[in-house]
Amino acid sequence: MKHKTIIQFVFGIIFLIIIFLFYYKYFLSNKEKVIMRISSDDFKSLESKNNSIRDISYQVTDDYGNKYFIFSKYGELNTDGSNIILMEDVEARIEVFEKDTIYISSLSAKYNVINYETNFNKNVQLKYLDHKIFSENIDLSFQKNFAWVYKDVIYKSPNYELFADKIEIDLITKNSKIFTNGDKKVKIIKK
Repeated sequence: MKHKTIIQFVFGIIFLIIIFLFYYKYFLSNKEKVIMRISSDDFKSLESKNNSIRDISYQVTDDYGNKYFIFSKYGELNTDGSNIILMEDVEARIEVFEKDTIYISSLSAKYNVINYETNFNKNVQLKYLDHKIFSENIDLSFQKNFAWVYKDVIYKSPNYELFADKIEIDLITKNSKIFTNGDKKVKIIKK
């Protein structure tokens, strides 16, 4: 009889530990995390007159487990007191929870350190699985979970090539809407 009670007690403790770990992982630790990594040499440049920073790296995790990483070889703090960093030679990665990763690269970008809104421009390239999108601009909104790709848009997949003026992409479902300006039609070429 004692042996049976001890086993039930051990299983009860294990059950309580599992409940605590589950609660901690999914309810307490999902706070928004922002990590800024700047090397010690860059603190000197932060104090300089032009507010320039080298090798910038930001990492953000939202409440749903989605992760956003953005890297830049060079950046400059906006002097008007806003929360915008002007970046050059930019690479970003979006890891949507339990889905595939989206990669974005561009020659420049504006990054808001408060709401993480990012405006990529100049030779922008988006890669998702075997899909590629080339354009001059991509705007990311993490509050709306949307991306807007516009200006000289070229979409390439293994089977098709598409030319348009604007594409709207839902970052969660990956559903897209394709637009052209005026009376033009979307041009699709089958490979």
